[in-house]
Amino acid sequence: MRYLWLPPLLAACMTLPCLAESGADAARQATPAAAGTVAATTPALTLDQALALALAHYPDLAAARSEVQATQAALLVAGARPAALAEGELEDTRRETRSTTLRLAQPIELGGKRQARLEAAGRGLDVALARQALRRGQLRAEVTAAFAEALVAQERVRLAQAALELARGGSEAAQRRVTAGKVSPIEETRARVAQAGVAVELAQARGEL
Repeated sequence: MRYLWLPPLLAACMTLPCLAESGADAARQATPAAAGTVAATTPALTLDQALALALAHYPDLAAARSEVQATQAALLVAGARPAALAEGELEDTRRETRSTTLRLAQPIELGGKRQARLEAAGRGLDVALARQALRRGQLRAEVTAAFAEALVAQERVRLAQAALELARGGSEAAQRRVTAGKVSPIEETRARVAQAGVAVELAQARGEL
């Protein structure tokens, strides 16, 4: 299962080397050991989890679900038959001559009005469902593409960390050779410059991630 480190936690835990610092200081800050600690303590986010979060919380999709619910309610209302009507009438207030009349009426719709209402409401529901499915598909495609891009960026960070480790080893080896008098100090300087360049690349890769 491919996974990503959660970006907010990653951004909070990783400190990017300042480009204005010296090359040696930047190289010391961007150590693979520190990055490994971050990776070991940061929760993983799988593609399925990312999709679930997006589908549950994306505002446009929530609006599409609300539209579907509204059209479903409209369909129920369209299918309801007209309510029966009750009417009472009281003539005279004296007990001996008082007359009370109660009328009940049930409207009957003619000309296929109810069926027409149902068909219109049904088409509205079909449109709302289609919009919801379209937005869901678009969202899944967007999240999947972003996830893939983040995986690539994550791999770049891993490779840059490995390259920095090699550069650090080269710098240390050059320093030992200079101390032993086997090579000129300029070799150590070149190794330090190369290490600083790799550190900058790692900082850039972390920023993209």
